[in-house]
Amino acid sequence: MRIQIIWSEIIAMSERKYTIETKRYIDENGQTTFDSWTTSAQVVEVKHEEQYLVFFPLEGDDAGKKHYIPFANIHIVREL
Repeated sequence: MRIQIIWSEIIAMSERKYTIETKRYIDENGQTTFDSWTTSAQVVEVKHEEQYLVFFPLEGDDAGKKHYIPFANIHIVREL
């Protein structure tokens, strides 16, 4: 019984969601903007040597599509 309780706690911890935002930039209309995605800890891979994140957004037009974001382009990673 103890193992089941610990296992369910581990599963609950791994289901965390994060918002990833890029650095601010000027779009084609001259407005300051940024890109933002919501993803799960289960679908994020950190490539330390290559200096980028690999993830699959959970929502929006890009949901389910693999994204590669260089560390230098990341502004915020926030836990929801």
